[in-house]
Amino acid sequence: MKESALQPEALARALSPAHADLPDGAGAPARLANEKYVESLARILFYWGYPAVNTYGRTSCWEAMKGAGPGATLGLFPGAPKNHTGYLDDYMSALQRKVVTPNNDTIYGACFADLAEDSVVLQTPSQVPPGHYWTVQMADLFTTVTHQIGSASRTPGGKFLVVGPDWQGEKPPGFLGVLRSPTNLAVLMFRCFAARTPEAKAQARSVLNQLGAVPQKEDRPGPLRFDCEASARNKVFPRGLTADMLAADPDLLRHRPVNALTFWDDLQVALDANPRVSTDDAPMAAQARVLLALRAVDPAWRALVDRTTLAANAELHESAKYHQAGAAAGNGWQRQENGGAWGSDWFGRAQAAVIYIYVNDFHEAIYFIRGTDAQGELLQGRYRYTVTFPKGALPPVDRDRGGFWSLTMYDQDYFMVPDSPNGRHNIGTVNLDANELAFASDGSLVLHLSHAEPPEADARANWLPAPAGQFALLVRTYVPTPPLLDGSYRLPDVQKSVAREA
Repeated sequence: MKESALQPEALARALSPAHADLPDGAGAPARLANEKYVESLARILFYWGYPAVNTYGRTSCWEAMKGAGPGATLGLFPGAPKNHTGYLDDYMSALQRKVVTPNNDTIYGACFADLAEDSVVLQTPSQVPPGHYWTVQMADLFTTVTHQIGSASRTPGGKFLVVGPDWQGEKPPGFLGVLRSPTNLAVLMFRCFAARTPEAKAQARSVLNQLGAVPQKEDRPGPLRFDCEASARNKVFPRGLTADMLAADPDLLRHRPVNALTFWDDLQVALDANPRVSTDDAPMAAQARVLLALRAVDPAWRALVDRTTLAANAELHESAKYHQAGAAAGNGWQRQENGGAWGSDWFGRAQAAVIYIYVNDFHEAIYFIRGTDAQGELLQGRYRYTVTFPKGALPPVDRDRGGFWSLTMYDQDYFMVPDSPNGRHNIGTVNLDANELAFASDGSLVLHLSHAEPPEADARANWLPAPAGQFALLVRTYVPTPPLLDGSYRLPDVQKSVAREA
């Protein structure tokens, strides 16, 4: 596509009618037409740019971790200086109230890379037990997955060079390949499966310690070594905030990562740092620069754009609910069928950024969500629910390539239950591998969901505690097989029991 030769400022000037003040209101229709166009454009651009503002805001970890080395930002999240990798050494804490819908199956690592400053060397593990799951998800500024490597694709151990859109050169000798990002900012998310046993978690840490990224200038011959446990111990807090304060009030971190009041200023910063974007995003980036120019020079246009943004933000968050988002996937479940591979689906991508940002490419993992029961009523902790998998009908994931599945419980704001009485936040492979669940005599697996503890022993064995109020469910299926990918496999419905908590 050939871009306009006019600069954004010139195109912005053309959005104001030449003679909007004609006598007797004759210029009003033209003014209204242009206002409607700008209003519509602002709304679409807000959805398009929402993930970019969300992602770029997370680079605040660069400054927070500068001089501190890889560690745990706020003691809860993997963080690191620019182009380095930070790690946790266990599941993300259920107490945190900042990141929505984290999984409770893997140990996380993360690297936010500025590829305009330096390319990044990404190392993959060489010593991995057969069937152990690990992945590196590489996403651009807009959260679109550009590369996904790991056990699912049988990626060998070695090194890759991660480069930006303007990089020119050859693959370094001995490297496995070059991974190019369409934007200067690249997000590398590391996930390493760990069942609920000390041995399984030790195994995950061993794999994670071979997995990471460093600036190219810090690379050296031979394998690099990382230390997820040292990273997790290095808890870094900003001035004025302490671990005791967060323990006393986890909601200190509860705020939306995108501020509608500063959205356009934040988008300007993100685009200035990422002048090149993917071919799917390039036309909208050009339109965004026009709208930014218009907003900068005319207070009336600025007021219209800002008012539209406030409405679009409120509407986005109402549509991005587990009982609204996604397409029907059978038995009351929904899924975003193009998860991670967003293309030009700007609205779906924005919804994902609200409810589960940085989802993997759907070939790597499929996410099924729901907020209602089999009768279409909102899920409530005061009721008892069951999910029954018939014999031989657990989610069909490829265990040989590390596949696993889980059903995770979230409250209505999509955080885990902080005070789970049995310590569970999900049920799935992590429990099966630890021999924690009980199958019925007919071979079925019946999961029990409720706030109150079930009185029956077999129900308690398979109990996933719910919050007292409204809740939502997410089933992750990592390394899905064809029946999951083509939709022929259907998850069982969520059935409400007659019993109700007293």
